Amino acid sequence: MSGAALAPARSALAPALLGWFDREQRDLPWRRDPSPYRTLVSELMLQQTVVATVEPYFRRFVSRFPTIQALAAATDEEVTALWSGLGYYARARNLRRAAEVVVRAHGGALPRTEAELRALPGVGPYTAAAVAAIAFGARAFALDGNGARVFARLGAERSPIDAPATRALLHARGLAEVPLERAGDFNQAVMELGATVCTPRRPRCERCPVADACGARAAGLVDLLPVKRPRAARPVVRLVCACVTDGKSVLLERRPPGLLGGTWSLLDDGGAGGGRPAAVARRLAERAGVRVGSVHYGGSVRHLFTHRDVTAEVFRVEAAGRARSAAKNAWGGDAGARRWVAPGLLGALGVSSFTRKTVRVGLGESDAAKPDKRRVRT
Repeated sequence: MSGAALAPARSALAPALLGWFDREQRDLPWRRDPSPYRTLVSELMLQQTVVATVEPYFRRFVSRFPTIQALAAATDEEVTALWSGLGYYARARNLRRAAEVVVRAHGGALPRTEAELRALPGVGPYTAAAVAAIAFGARAFALDGNGARVFARLGAERSPIDAPATRALLHARGLAEVPLERAGDFNQAVMELGATVCTPRRPRCERCPVADACGARAAGLVDLLPVKRPRAARPVVRLVCACVTDGKSVLLERRPPGLLGGTWSLLDDGGAGGGRPAAVARRLAERAGVRVGSVHYGGSVRHLFTHRDVTAEVFRVEAAGRARSAAKNAWGGDAGARRWVAPGLLGALGVSSFTRKTVRVGLGESDAAKPDKRRVRT
């Protein structure tokens, strides 16, 4: 049932939270000259990403795509290039597809209800509620990590907040507090409180506008709540990357859906193994139609993704000649999904921070991996 369908209750928290928010809210770029489109962009960027990281990306993005129509007319590559380094690249592709749907099916105006917003590509319950409340004043509650922590502490909730039943309970508690007026500001106030005061560690209870209503504080449990279920260990993945270069450019290929899907990366074996790493790097280059001159070990790159721990052994493969054509790339895609790119032009493509690291190591431009400059027998 949507928040708009529930009978409104008189909020006990809203007056204190809204007064505090009016005084203490941060000056963030999406709060200046707000619009439904800017709210959607900011909320998708902020998923799993901290505000300080998002701010410069948001400014560049809305400068390049100031309207939803401009975004709908863009290509995936243009959008991913501006998203490069922000991570979770499916968000960028879904945002562009959502813009297409809005232009095609809604006349260029974002739908106003949670249900309609949820029908857009990549828009889940949190984002739909946030946009409905912030952009349109709908009585909805967006439960993110900050909101879950705030309401878990307020209610002294001892159940794991990442359990579905607990999240449903916390959402219901939050929704019951959303006022009829200023629903968007209330949602932002809860997010702001969790980000700046009711923090995961060392919360500043003395600055909290609702400290007197906090069950965790009354019970002396602030530092123990909220509870989360033990996180499963990240699977360890080992890749072999081939930094194929002709001395001026490196060979990149577009990744398939999945990890870093849609971005450009060095050729790699996907963790399949299959022999000595140097020989694997040589085979990757040869399968791409490159005549290999020599192979050198560049170093290793470790990168912690949300759901896996990846270590890449990077080899610089000196190309004796570029391929005129290549039937398939390493992922079975078309030859058009591969290109030679000068390292200085990587910013024009959707390239992840992981790929940037592997390119630097492959070209010997990073000391972090302690590269071995010796030629490797393959």
